[in-house]
Amino acid sequence: MGLAVRLSTLIGMLLVMYLLSLVTGGFVLLANAVVVRAVSEPYIPLALRLALLALVSAWGLPPLVRVLRVRRMRWHESLVTGVITALYAAALVAAFAYDAVLGLVTGATLLARVSLVAQRGDRRRAALEAGLFTLLAVTLILVKLYVPVASARLLEEVRLGEPIDVNGLYRFIPLMTAYVYALDRIQLPTHTVYAEDSYVYYIGNHSVYNWIIEPEGFWNQLTRSPRGIILVYGDSYPPRVEIVERRLEWGLRNARFNGLYIDTLIRRVVLAAGLALRPIPENNMEVYLDGRVYILIPLESWIRGPLETIPVLAGYAVVNEKGSIEVLSPEEVAERFPFIPLLPEAIARAWVETLRYKPGFLQVYLYHNTFEVRDVGTNPQPYLTLDTRGRQWWVFVAEPPGRTYSAKYIIYVAANETSPRIRVYELPKPVVGVSMVESYVKQAHPVFDWEQLSIEEPIPAVIGGRVYWKVTVTTRDYRGLVSVDIVDAETTRVYSLQPRHHIAYLDALKLIMGELGAKQPTEKSSKDILDRIGELEEKIKRVREELDKILEELEEIKETLLNETLGQR
Repeated sequence: MGLAVRLSTLIGMLLVMYLLSLVTGGFVLLANAVVVRAVSEPYIPLALRLALLALVSAWGLPPLVRVLRVRRMRWHESLVTGVITALYAAALVAAFAYDAVLGLVTGATLLARVSLVAQRGDRRRAALEAGLFTLLAVTLILVKLYVPVASARLLEEVRLGEPIDVNGLYRFIPLMTAYVYALDRIQLPTHTVYAEDSYVYYIGNHSVYNWIIEPEGFWNQLTRSPRGIILVYGDSYPPRVEIVERRLEWGLRNARFNGLYIDTLIRRVVLAAGLALRPIPENNMEVYLDGRVYILIPLESWIRGPLETIPVLAGYAVVNEKGSIEVLSPEEVAERFPFIPLLPEAIARAWVETLRYKPGFLQVYLYHNTFEVRDVGTNPQPYLTLDTRGRQWWVFVAEPPGRTYSAKYIIYVAANETSPRIRVYELPKPVVGVSMVESYVKQAHPVFDWEQLSIEEPIPAVIGGRVYWKVTVTTRDYRGLVSVDIVDAETTRVYSLQPRHHIAYLDALKLIMGELGAKQPTEKSSKDILDRIGELEEKIKRVREELDKILEELEEIKETLLNETLGQR
């Protein structure tokens, strides 16, 4: 009977371990989460967390061990005991990476321990142990509140005397409209694209949204491969959609089951890059270059100290069509893919959120002397825009916290720099912030049925030092573009572009420059400037098409030469 009890206990523990292996890619993803927490957390909070986990282990495991030593136990009771023990051990490991799990395990262990000691009659010891638990937990919470204040010192803040002119009009089509246009081009019943898997980069002045054509449904994700990528050009309406049909070994959604675990692309990226780096799959990019498809996934590392930590870009995992993964440094990526935003959106947002704590602990938590980055619509800040020299910027418009909705700062993070440098321009007078743009757009269109419409992507456009908001009004399903509105952030005047057969960002630029020309006559008329812009863009388009033909012919010659060489051998 003792052997059966021990065997059933072991079976229960192995069952839990097998289930955990399935959902964590053979424990690779769980190990990555634990190691990432260890290398990203400042040293003092890390020491406090380890001390708390040591107490939880020391006080929580002995009762389980005593239960396992009970000899008169039925096999099914032993099986349940093995399952509980394995779950508790797994929770201790996961607690290192996840604050919610740590809180639950700590609370449960504390209650069980205090109850056990109190039942023995030693109430003084129960009170001391409860006090020690509580002191450690409160200290950890207070230290974690101070960490962003200390981390803000690692950021280089550059105050600007005048704003950087950035043209958000290049992102003429909002992400969700581009998504439904991509979705409508898929004819495969087994595959689809997922809105949250998109990103944006620029080729010349053309904004490009990109998706992988992924298998849809659990069974298809286990048995089928991605069927290519979709590129949607967002600088004109209707948007131009390009489908690159290609069988890809890996996408973000497909998986492979090998009996012990479910293999995924992220698991393979972790193994290729190392457990100490965190992949950022939400900032993935699909690139079609030289006749080949590449998936780029940024990798995050950290700069840290006793009480401070900030994320930085460690490099990129570049996945080719055959599934081979190459880990490149930021410099190598910039050389091979010069048109992409090198710094991921997630890291740029994390830097700006940390910058909020620059004034200090009391100023932020007590006096609220900081700023807030608010989001409107389905696609949050920041927005990738271009300046007049073609440089890419992640642009934020920040407002005071609380019930104050005027814009206070325009914050720029260079998309092609990896050092933690943030440029800040403080607006000299209040202008309309992102939170209230929706109200002015609705006021400008009183006859619209707003229950059937959606307001998307209030993107800032700074032209001639003046701030505008480009706002897109779409139907509720995002397929129809109803209006493109330009809101003057200073005067709150709304200029509307109604969709015709074809409209582009140049139409919006003409609207703004016409207004500027009426207020500030220049030596060269705005019409001449716009005509010249159009001519140059057409020239770039023709050169790019010719270059694509040359590259295609070159690939054919290489393939022919390779086949002849193999035939001779």
